Amino acid sequence: MAKVLNMDNLKPLILLALRSVVDPELMIDIVTLGLIYGIEVTDQEIRLQLTLTTRGCPLGASIQAMAQEALAGVAAGRQVVVEVVWNPPWNPMMIEERIRLQMLSGKRC
Repeated sequence: MAKVLNMDNLKPLILLALRSVVDPELMIDIVTLGLIYGIEVTDQEIRLQLTLTTRGCPLGASIQAMAQEALAGVAAGRQVVVEVVWNPPWNPMMIEERIRLQMLSGKRC
């Protein structure tokens, strides 16, 4: 029997799927980078709010498309909406602490 995904157990799968979306310049996934600002799940829709490291990010459309594709795999028939937001502005303190400390020490992630 197939497991029915409700809204509560879908969010961890969404975050797992988004960890497959890697910023091509930094080679770190968008969850670890702290680019995910919000996830809303309804019966009809998954709505993701994410940001980018800079407003002029040349790979922004690509990252948005990769997030859309990653979420399509866990949407279970829901529409996927990926919205880029700018508030609050992203900063390096939003990176998961373990990775941020590795970056500051010069170690590879």
